[in-house]
Amino acid sequence: MEVVRTPACGRNGPEGSFGDDFCGASNRLCPPGQTFATTWTRTGGAPWVNGGSRCTAGAEDAEPVTLPVVTEADLRRLPLPAGAVELQPRTGLALLHVPLVLRTGTDVVVRDTTVLGYPVTVRATPTSWTWDLGDGTTLGPTTDPGNPYPRATLTHAYDTPGEHLITLTTTYTGEYTVAGLPYRPVAGTATVVSAATAVQVREGSAVLTR
Repeated sequence: MEVVRTPACGRNGPEGSFGDDFCGASNRLCPPGQTFATTWTRTGGAPWVNGGSRCTAGAEDAEPVTLPVVTEADLRRLPLPAGAVELQPRTGLALLHVPLVLRTGTDVVVRDTTVLGYPVTVRATPTSWTWDLGDGTTLGPTTDPGNPYPRATLTHAYDTPGEHLITLTTTYTGEYTVAGLPYRPVAGTATVVSAATAVQVREGSAVLTR
């Protein structure tokens, strides 16, 4: 990523200055010692993007500065939490052929670090989940985290009794900001697999009651 800052007046742009007719007027909007400046960014040979204007010190024309880029490998190295496996009923027991309610919840994760001397903030958002139900079947990937009973949206009914181990894979997408610049997307995703949760599936029998 390249970044250049120019005075926000006249026809100044990242490719050079073409007049400063209004610099005096625009700078009067700022505290003493600061100028009204525009920040421009681009990646590779893409067009320059106007990142907005604000009062800042040291806003004179400057050569582009190369900033670090957060990659898919960087995103995958972050300590992202696994999605929580939540079942209903919560006893760890399920009845054969009776739907078991599935749901999860994972918050947005924000991590701050320093790369090449620049402050970097990475924001990872869970976007989809894949359930391995432990009986050879999977559910997902789905963008639905599930709802509790009686408005359940994710369920699974087992056809075989015994213990089954459920694991959940959470997929994150990421975006990052360098030195307070606008957020940019990370190319790629990161996945985290939860620890296995055991569920005992038992057969039931019909019983008449008063």
